[in-house]
Formats: sequence, structure tokens, C-alpha cells
Amino acid sequence: MKTDNDIIRSLTPEKVIEDLDKRGITISKKDAEKYLDLLYFLSKLIVNQNFIK
Repeated sequence: MKTDNDIIRSLTPEKVIEDLDKRGITISKKDAEKYLDLLYFLSKLIVNQNFIK
């Protein structure tokens, strides 16, 4: 579910897996990609609703 085709993301699925693993949460690479898609979507939505008019 990539919303923007050419978006450069500073977080990678590998980094998400590593960070969550430190907190005792294990997820697959596919789930990490979905997690990142959701985070970027929600971030963009919040910025558009609150700062861009």
C-alpha cells in the first residue's frame, strides 16, 4: 500500500523490526512494511489536516 511512489523514507522495515524486537515485539518484514505504510499515511494525513489549508 504505497501511497506515494517516489517518497524517500528514512525508516526501513529492517529498522522497525530491530526497534520493536528491542521492546520484545516480533513482526515479519511484510508486517513491518504495512506498519510503515500506516505510519507514513497517518503522518501525511495529520499534516494535511492541521497545517496545510
